[in-house]
Amino acid sequence: MGRYQFAGRRRPTGPRQTHAIWRGIGCVLILIVPLVSWFLATGTVQLALHSGWPLPYQLLGYPVMPKQLWNLPGLPPLLFFIERQQHLYLALVLAVAYIVLISAVLSFGYSLVYRIVGPPKYGPLDLPQPQIKVGHYKR
Repeated sequence: MGRYQFAGRRRPTGPRQTHAIWRGIGCVLILIVPLVSWFLATGTVQLALHSGWPLPYQLLGYPVMPKQLWNLPGLPPLLFFIERQQHLYLALVLAVAYIVLISAVLSFGYSLVYRIVGPPKYGPLDLPQPQIKVGHYKR
């Protein structure tokens, strides 16, 4: 009998697989969060323009594409569509800001729920917390 007899009997522990429901929710969120943020951004742009909010003039107006892109085959129909979008730059900036904000709120909510209903901090194989009272240090 060797010294490392019990090590061979252990079951191999592989990486834990994420449950299929959580993968599905993640796929849905990858699609929903940018769509919701785009609609919020375009609504915010329209509200800001009608309310007279001070907006940076560099982000307003129609986008301009470089002339080299027009020579690429198959790209001009897409460029025509992009150039017809009014205030595209401002909408993109706001959409990215909304994506960050929505993702932060979802992450905070998930961590809060996980903290409440998740597994305990210490498992059955962990040592108990040391019961040491630390007094005031005197020299």
